[in-house]
Amino acid sequence: MVAAGLAIEAMTAFVPEPVSSIEAVAPRLRLGRAKVKLFRKVHGLDRLHLDPDLSVLDLVTTPAARLVADLADPDRITHVVYAHTIQDVAPAGFDIATALAARLGLHRANAFALTQQNCASGLAAVDVCGELLAAADDPDALALVVTGEKAFSPMAQLIENTTIMGDASAACLVGRSGAGERVLSYHSRTDGRYADGIRLDARLNGQFGLEYAARLAETIRAALAQAGLTLADVELVVPHNVNVSSWRKVVELLGTDPATVFLDNVAEYGHCYCSDPFLNYTQLRDRGRLTAGGHYVCTALGLGATYAAMVLRHEG
Repeated sequence: MVAAGLAIEAMTAFVPEPVSSIEAVAPRLRLGRAKVKLFRKVHGLDRLHLDPDLSVLDLVTTPAARLVADLADPDRITHVVYAHTIQDVAPAGFDIATALAARLGLHRANAFALTQQNCASGLAAVDVCGELLAAADDPDALALVVTGEKAFSPMAQLIENTTIMGDASAACLVGRSGAGERVLSYHSRTDGRYADGIRLDARLNGQFGLEYAARLAETIRAALAQAGLTLADVELVVPHNVNVSSWRKVVELLGTDPATVFLDNVAEYGHCYCSDPFLNYTQLRDRGRLTAGGHYVCTALGLGATYAAMVLRHEG
């Protein structure tokens, strides 16, 4: 059960301008023609936004600074939470969360990182912030959740036969006013059998692949049940951008119209770690595709394996 009144009061995302085709990154990732064809024709990837000259700190500061600048009183932010997938996103001894808070001038905020659920850590951070704000019992307090990281090596950029990572970041102001994007429910489940992530042996990796769609569909249904809703009440599923082919299987199991899952950004951005659901949601909003009072399900999957879904109501 989510904290009473929990809402994402403001949300924004940032994508760097430089674009690379998947053919252009193939040599770095040691992808032959057959693998490139797999990613393009089967998985639906086309291009990635990648800026090798942009640091991780600059990447995450950009959207966060926008939200802080719009606040009349930034000291309302009591927590800065950097949610990321890769455990070591910066050199040892350099704390991105602390550096980000300092750069934003949020010297009174408690800054920390959350990464235990890999690419599902962003949605988890929103839920964690709800609990922290509820415990503090200050109706004006806010928490800043920030996502974004760089694919600094081929191992960090490629999930074999599954997806390729691009650069993007997002930021959310989480509060308990109920304004903005009202959080109606959050459901997650972790299956520790797959804790080795990209290092799974062939048997477990195959088993994970067979279970993936069913477990994600179950998670979506569980989040909706917590919110007292069904798929018929949902305007759109706002997914993580792992690939199109896996979502086809989820859609089939859900028994819903494929048009109710927003997959446009898979081709445009690839998979951007924890930022996917926030990036997709902000783009839907900016394109005028959110309906006042409409219900939306944001999803994420973290290797390890954590399945997560959060139901939002767009208050308009």
